[in-house]
Amino acid sequence: MKVKKVFIIYILINLILFNTFISATEIEQNISDVNITDVEVYAPSALLIEKETGEILFSKDAYSIRYPASTVKIMTAILALERTNFTDVVTVSESSITSVPSGYSISNIKAGENLTLENLLYALLLPSGNDAANVIAEYVGGSVTEFANMMNKKAADIGCKNTIFTNPNGVHDENMHTTAYDLALIARYAMNNTAFREIVSTSTYTMPSSNIYPDANRTYQNSNHLVNKSSADFYEYATGIKTGFTNAAQNCLVSSAKKENVEFIAVVLGATESNFGEHSKFKDTKNLFEYAFNNYFDYYEDLYIKKVNQKNSLSTKIIETLVDTNMIVDEKNSPRWGYVIYLIAKFTLILIAIIYVLYLIIIIIKKYIYKKTHAKYKFKY
Repeated sequence: MKVKKVFIIYILINLILFNTFISATEIEQNISDVNITDVEVYAPSALLIEKETGEILFSKDAYSIRYPASTVKIMTAILALERTNFTDVVTVSESSITSVPSGYSISNIKAGENLTLENLLYALLLPSGNDAANVIAEYVGGSVTEFANMMNKKAADIGCKNTIFTNPNGVHDENMHTTAYDLALIARYAMNNTAFREIVSTSTYTMPSSNIYPDANRTYQNSNHLVNKSSADFYEYATGIKTGFTNAAQNCLVSSAKKENVEFIAVVLGATESNFGEHSKFKDTKNLFEYAFNNYFDYYEDLYIKKVNQKNSLSTKIIETLVDTNMIVDEKNSPRWGYVIYLIAKFTLILIAIIYVLYLIIIIIKKYIYKKTHAKYKFKY
């Protein structure tokens, strides 16, 4: 009878503690299939993911090698934000300006000008200043070459497999390439940074006066039309991120859109649809976002609510103190069964130990009570 009671207690505790794993199984339910041919995407490479889970919702040659153009600047911003402070003051070098080839976008900063990293990041990400990218690279890495090495290491750390950076701005180089999938990984990582999110969602920014530039009249417009309300390409849920164009890369756009608690990231590379020109990347992207919100919003909103409720549960708080949740799944969001089995074994031993300690405490209490009520009785157990 005692063994039965102990077994029942063990089962109940297991049900409470492993509620998190049960919930995780429920979360992995299949998303209802949608015919992807219903999505009009003319660009040769495209990818659509849900930001929090990283799940791929649409893919078109997403692993094909492409030139990145100015989408490179997302990685430049990541390194600047992680290795410097917003308030750092940097002096613009002559070489950072003169090394930008003719025809490429600049932010109109001046040699010898003292600017904060915050100023430079707005100059980098809104008007896509190649000069600002060079200044940041020299400050953070010591040189453009060394900074490119840092970019490649960071890309590998994030999980990129087919990305090589050779400069911080996207000026065309035959040796520099990426994929829609890798850019989605980089964008997903970048959008976890609050400062980055703030900058890429800004439609206009006015640079302050400086030691070289006396007037505060350099106003930058975000090259991402999705976030500009005055643009015909404006998209109400857009939250960023970065455009790109070179003759070799054609029109590129890494973008994000959020409605309530659900955010999607889209990557479009090589867009050339003749009837829309540079607007083709925005057209393709809006089609992807509409597809996402129309077909997947309810699913991911429900998933978010489940996670919030789960996080607030007692069982989850207990698990979080004992388990490295990042080890439960790998970079592809697949279960690490070896680690899960280890956790089950670990908790089983802990539970057995707890139950045994509780059993001993009960015996001690019962022994004490019997001694008080039967002085000459020798309690046996």
